[in-house]
Amino acid sequence: MSRPPDSVILNFSSNLKFTEFSVLVMEYLGNLLQISDERFFQIEIALREVINNAIVHGNRSDPNKRVSVCFSWNSEYLRIRIQDENPEDVDFERLAREAENKDILSPSGRGMLLMQNYMDSLSFKSTAEGSVITMEKRL
Repeated sequence: MSRPPDSVILNFSSNLKFTEFSVLVMEYLGNLLQISDERFFQIEIALREVINNAIVHGNRSDPNKRVSVCFSWNSEYLRIRIQDENPEDVDFERLAREAENKDILSPSGRGMLLMQNYMDSLSFKSTAEGSVITMEKRL
């Protein structure tokens, strides 16, 4: 039986400088959880993409809107949940289908492709409070 998850929650304004701050927190967790360099690289790239998308596309870089990042983990997984304040209903299934037809060098849709390939599970949800993306990596 696995232990209940530990967690760290970040909540910040829509400024790209906080992407780097989130990566620093992830680096600490990578050391704590003894994540290999290769797996850490995959998580870092996916994390950067989803936070940048939340800030730029979700919140339209509005500094009055917030992004929440929750890291939770136990002995089996690391889960990262990112939420923006985008009030629009986003068709994540359409975005995922479009990403499948693009290559890694495409200027758009690359983030979705990277997240799909680098994380073990990925889910998307549009809510009245904003868009939520949950990514998971098995440890």
